[in-house]
Amino acid sequence: MNRNGWQEEFPLTFKNGRGRIGEESMRVLISLTDQSFRSTKSLGILNVSLGLTRALAGRSDIDELHILGNAEYQSSFAECGPHVHLHEMERAVPSGWKRVLWDQWGVCRAIRRIAPDWALLPKGFPPFFLPGGRTRTACYVHDINWEYYQRLKAGESPFPPRELVYFRTLCLRALRAADLVLTSTRFNVERFQAWAPGVRAVPIGIGFPPAEKRERAQGNDILLYVSPFPHKLTRQAVKWLSRWLETPAARGRRIHAIGRLPADLKGTLPPERWIEHGRLAAGELKRISSRECGAALYFSAYEGFGMPPVECLLSGVPCLASDLPPIRENVPARYLFSNEKYGEFEAKLNAALSDRGLPETLPQPTWDEVAERCVRAMEACPPPKP
Repeated sequence: MNRNGWQEEFPLTFKNGRGRIGEESMRVLISLTDQSFRSTKSLGILNVSLGLTRALAGRSDIDELHILGNAEYQSSFAECGPHVHLHEMERAVPSGWKRVLWDQWGVCRAIRRIAPDWALLPKGFPPFFLPGGRTRTACYVHDINWEYYQRLKAGESPFPPRELVYFRTLCLRALRAADLVLTSTRFNVERFQAWAPGVRAVPIGIGFPPAEKRERAQGNDILLYVSPFPHKLTRQAVKWLSRWLETPAARGRRIHAIGRLPADLKGTLPPERWIEHGRLAAGELKRISSRECGAALYFSAYEGFGMPPVECLLSGVPCLASDLPPIRENVPARYLFSNEKYGEFEAKLNAALSDRGLPETLPQPTWDEVAERCVRAMEACPPPKP
């Protein structure tokens, strides 16, 4: 590895049965460099990226896996086999305009230098000018929520117009120029096809831990996922819950707000009924949801998947979520409420709190199964036209 963090040379033979004689090899590069717990705008995309990467690192049918990462996650891949190569691990997480430079120049430079068979971009955004050559590109596109934001009136979107145009352009570039588009739900495939007819999009899902013994959450409070981004409907959630807290069913209960509140709401909620936690690590979030809360709430106006409701249900916490098509694919109907009907929301929340049985779940794949679908989709992708 040279002084810039790049591994210049790669072995010609592989251990652990790789480098199979008579079979086509697969060399894959996956980019994680712009993903960080501290700085990411989407913990969901961060967790998905890491889950898929860890599963791919354990596959015997990938002869080389090249990970573009950062020092924050170096320990996550320290015990991987010799076929896994880590790059850029000592560099800081780029942000602002440096992040744009990484997206458009750094990733391309890495792909050209390594020349893998597949460049897998789990954030979903490709460079404007794809590397070309022998390398094909697979973009794991999680949603196109810019179509929600471009419908908002001036001043309602938190994104500067140029930033929204940038993300919209990159996403359309992925749908129209990538050799393969991976995604998590059938809803996403339908939306992709509306914007890019003929896109080769494959719904591979999202991975979750294997089924284990679950225990029903026994707490008395409510866990609420909050966000400053308008599509998460945090202001509506606060309004509806403030109304609910005045009812007899809410007596003695508190709201645990997990995430970042909109700036104008932060510090304004009655502290005796509202606990503002901010962003929490997974272990602390699990402790609060299972020991202090009896139900969770997930409001949203637009999703590509909606991981928190599924994670809650799998861990024994009933979670009510907005009734959106992608969430409907993965959450039983009894836990869905209409964003337009407060009465329905209140009735379902009270029912969830009074039912002490384990919440129902729908079948979910593990990350190993998602990685299998990913590899099969790449293998089935027709070769590029000469």
